[in-house]
Amino acid sequence: MNTYHTAVRLFAVSAVVAFATLWTPASERPQAQSLPSNSPAGIRVAVAGLGPLSAREILPDNLYRELVRRKRFSHWKMPGESTWPTDESGRPVVETEQLDALYHTVDQRSVYRIRHMYRLSTDQLQSLNPSTDLDDVSSGDRLQVWERSAYGVPTSYGSAHGWGKLYNGVPLPDSPDYEILFRHRTFGTHYTVSEVKRTLDAYYRAYPDADPLIVGDISFRRGGQMSPHLSHRSGRDIDITYPRTDAIPNYDRFHWMSHRDLAVEKALFFIKTLLDGGYVHYLFMDHDFQRRLYRAAKQKGAPQEWLDAVFEYPGWGGDAIVRHEPGHDTHVHIRFRCQPTDRRCR
Repeated sequence: MNTYHTAVRLFAVSAVVAFATLWTPASERPQAQSLPSNSPAGIRVAVAGLGPLSAREILPDNLYRELVRRKRFSHWKMPGESTWPTDESGRPVVETEQLDALYHTVDQRSVYRIRHMYRLSTDQLQSLNPSTDLDDVSSGDRLQVWERSAYGVPTSYGSAHGWGKLYNGVPLPDSPDYEILFRHRTFGTHYTVSEVKRTLDAYYRAYPDADPLIVGDISFRRGGQMSPHLSHRSGRDIDITYPRTDAIPNYDRFHWMSHRDLAVEKALFFIKTLLDGGYVHYLFMDHDFQRRLYRAAKQKGAPQEWLDAVFEYPGWGGDAIVRHEPGHDTHVHIRFRCQPTDRRCR
């Protein structure tokens, strides 16, 4: 084969890879070593992304199908169970943004009310604000209500929907990209907060002009019962609004939306990014919303194995990750898996 035809084939391989990587993050694109070890070096270079786009027809059918198959299964990573990494001392390794301290701006609420919100005693609040006279606090003053522990690891204890507690909970960081509904109700484990932050950051990198999502409840600082929920007791549950096709009326609460209001591509990206981490146990979502996401994923080439593992739709019940639960037409409810840092967790 002469040099011209070799170059054409190399360019064609690049075309297939570029086609298959549409709507795919750069971190998931195939590398040269994903091809068989006996592949020509030139094709390895082409698969690495070199060369201009060309026509599919130039490639042999078997090579084209193999490249597309590998790319499809690389992109649609099957849901699995991951164990959170720890350092040599056993502390969790967290790579997302973290807070070292949390402050509350005083409004019309009394100091007593602030203590109750953050589950603090008077002595604890005073120790966090040693130079402040708690009997002389005015609207607009800032009080520190939490600081990161140098010793304790955030720990989910017990059941998320029964007798669960949260020890050394950490708050979700603020961001201009999303709106936190109630700051004192967004404490969680290190992996809950980190995975939510990672997914939200990825979402706004992919859709920088998207309207802010509303982040609802996770848990109180020390966990326990949180009205009106039966769950949200141990730092492993979180509610987040769906991406919408229309503007949200306001950011004071969750708003009902029809499945026709769902921004399907954005929602699918959000859900898939979340699942790719391997820490999600369940997602509770209205059945009609599942239907739209299921069909969109299938249209984008998701293997049937992935669809069956992720969505309860088109059936009801079963062991899928995304499950129908009444009352989830305003938001998706995410529950994360227990980790080795948790205790009696279930």
